[in-house]
Amino acid sequence: MKRIVFCIIALLMPLGAAFAQATPSVVGKWKLDDGSAIVEIYQQGNVFNGKIVWLAEPTEADGTPAKDLNNPDKSLRSRQIIGLNMLSGLKKSGNEYKEGKIYDPGNGKTYNCSMKLEGNVLKVRGSLDKRGLLGRTMDWFRVN
Repeated sequence: MKRIVFCIIALLMPLGAAFAQATPSVVGKWKLDDGSAIVEIYQQGNVFNGKIVWLAEPTEADGTPAKDLNNPDKSLRSRQIIGLNMLSGLKKSGNEYKEGKIYDPGNGKTYNCSMKLEGNVLKVRGSLDKRGLLGRTMDWFRVN
């Protein structure tokens, strides 16, 4: 009997360690710190991307859906902001996500991007350099 209990415990110990080391996922919906948009982060293979799924101001002044008017590529200026992928190529490393890109439809620029999950707050850093030294960090909040 002791041998059976020992075997069961030995088999279950790796499972407990795996659960203890698991980090929460960034997959889901996140509201930007200024409340202007909600981004849904999803996983494709081993990379994480994010698309805009809600806007505080979803229409232009004429009532049409908000468009990507500031995009430097004139052929993309007619695409709608809702549904637009703004995060791309982020790779998980512990509780950090690195080597990605973030597109800002407000100014039409693309920046290097990294993210770090801290509880229910996602620290999203957009930067001019790949090391993240020249940039800014935004707090995004999980939406249920």
